[in-house]
Amino acid sequence: MPRANLSPDALTRAALDLIDTDGPGALSMSALARSVGVQTASLYAHVRDLAALRSAVQAAIFHELADTIGDAATLRALANAQRTYALAHPARWAMISQPVERDEITEPAASRISALVVGSLGDYDLPEGETVHAVRFASATIAGYLALESASSFAHRDEATDTSWSRALDALDRALRTWTTKDPS
Repeated sequence: MPRANLSPDALTRAALDLIDTDGPGALSMSALARSVGVQTASLYAHVRDLAALRSAVQAAIFHELADTIGDAATLRALANAQRTYALAHPARWAMISQPVERDEITEPAASRISALVVGSLGDYDLPEGETVHAVRFASATIAGYLALESASSFAHRDEATDTSWSRALDALDRALRTWTTKDPS
């Protein structure tokens, strides 16, 4: 019989706390059980397995991120909102970079984020059929920079990362404004 203080939502929140404290790699059923003060077997009345727990955690993070992004209309606004989230929650940001179950990609918050990314490209005159490639490029540029920054990979230099961030977004803007389908070979 499930314990009254355990629920899928409560376990998801506890998993988020665990990730914030110890990083995404620390998430396991046994670590979660220890953090909520129960035996590991007790969790299975509320969560199917670790993959289901990870999916629930990623869904919660996507909701938080979608709320942070809000209705960002431009690529720069969207990127800055993502940066705000990544800097405030580096371990959660790292968690969403991990593989996602296919069903999670269609989760409403993830779909909302995808729609915002596509919408933010409206300022660019992309050739027919190039949107998916431009979205991948923009997402990889933003996510890559934020993953490095969140992991303190730039901490060895004195220069502020704000300047580098702004230049990266300027370069992304230029690349999208001059997007071509020419084969580089």
